[in-house]
Amino acid sequence: MALGKLFIEVMNIQSLKLELIQWILLLQDMQLLSKIQNIREKSIQDTATVQPRQFGCGKGIFTYVADDFDATPPGFEEYMLPHELSN
Repeated sequence: MALGKLFIEVMNIQSLKLELIQWILLLQDMQLLSKIQNIREKSIQDTATVQPRQFGCGKGIFTYVADDFDATPPGFEEYMLPHELSN
């Protein structure tokens, strides 16, 4: 995904959040406010129940790594620093 497109999506999300917050602030209906509070609390509970990643959970996914994995591909020498070329 292009950085510009990602920036636009983030800005759209941010503007939608701001619009939603402004809309909530204008609400006078206590039932709607109560429903919004319940959704918020459920969202907080859902994010709190996410299990942290366990060390080693990806073990065995990559079964082969080429011997020259860290080698510089041909044509990329001009992008390397001088001390990297000597290695």
